[in-house]
Amino acid sequence: MTRFSRNWIFALALCCLPALGGCVDQEKKQALADLQTTETALAGANRDLATAQASLATTQKELQDLKGQNDAQRKQIDKFSAEIQASQAQRDQLKKQMDQLVTAAQACAAQNEQLKKQLAGAGEAAAKESADLKARIAALEKDNTEKAAQIQSLQQRIAELQKRLDAALKPPAKPTP
Repeated sequence: MTRFSRNWIFALALCCLPALGGCVDQEKKQALADLQTTETALAGANRDLATAQASLATTQKELQDLKGQNDAQRKQIDKFSAEIQASQAQRDQLKKQMDQLVTAAQACAAQNEQLKKQLAGAGEAAAKESADLKARIAALEKDNTEKAAQIQSLQQRIAELQKRLDAALKPPAKPTP
């Protein structure tokens, strides 16, 4: 019980004491019985107060324990919050790197396409030039064959002309008598 109810019971007892002195025996007995009841109630209230104080002490101890647990949990929360922030910073950095890699991959793909086009163009130009060279070689071989035939014909003619020249330059044979 609270201090207020204890004081109230004590004041009631003090108020009843003068009345007990002038009462008749029956009333005095009744007043004494009431006083005894009040004292019993006061003793019960004191026991209840002691129990409440013990309970309060236990509750205060539990509160201190809970405060300690709360502080430990706050420290863990702060630690987890710091880890989350670090993870988010790392995630943001990895995202930037991934974006850079995607951009680089797209640039490589574009360059690859451009190189394929250049290679295809170079291949077509090389094929055309190869065909032109083959045609020129065939023409040169035909021309060479014709010139070889002309040379052979000219050599035969030179051989004939040489024979004629040799025959013309040969002194005439002396007649035999």
